[in-house]
Order: sequence, then C-alpha cells, then structure tokens
Amino acid sequence: MELRQLRYFVAVSEELNFGRAAAREHIVQSALSQQIQRLERELGVRLLERTTHYVALTPAGAAFLVEARQILAHVERAAQVDE
Repeated sequence: MELRQLRYFVAVSEELNFGRAAAREHIVQSALSQQIQRLERELGVRLLERTTHYVALTPAGAAFLVEARQILAHVERAAQVDE
C-alpha cells in the first residue's frame, strides 16, 4: 500500500467521480483507476461500487476512508515536525 493510493482513494471518495478526482490529483483517469484497483486487490476488499455513471463507497470503503484520512493526517503532522 502506498500513500499515493490512499490520497487517490480519498479523492475519489470525496468527489464520487473518477474524472474529477483524477483532475484534482493531476493524473489521468486510467492511472487513478488502476491504483484504486491495485489497492482493492491488496486489501482483498471492494472499496467502491462503480458503474459508468455512478460511484459510491461500499461499507468497507466507508470504514477504510476514516482510516485513510487518519493515516494521511499523521503523515502530514510528521512531515511538519522539523519545521
């Protein structure tokens, strides 16, 4: 699991749209989608329900979102320790 995958997952979860999340993260949509799929494979759980017109968090995705936000906040705080 990589921090960027967590950032991408949070972006998709907040936008509920892969295109907008990709634009927000300054990457192409296909790369964002691939990273989310890799994260889901690694975790062994589906985080998002998606169709061509719909994106929603699964119950596991909603629980993981809380943890992902906390991890990213901890990393940000750790990076500010030297400042």
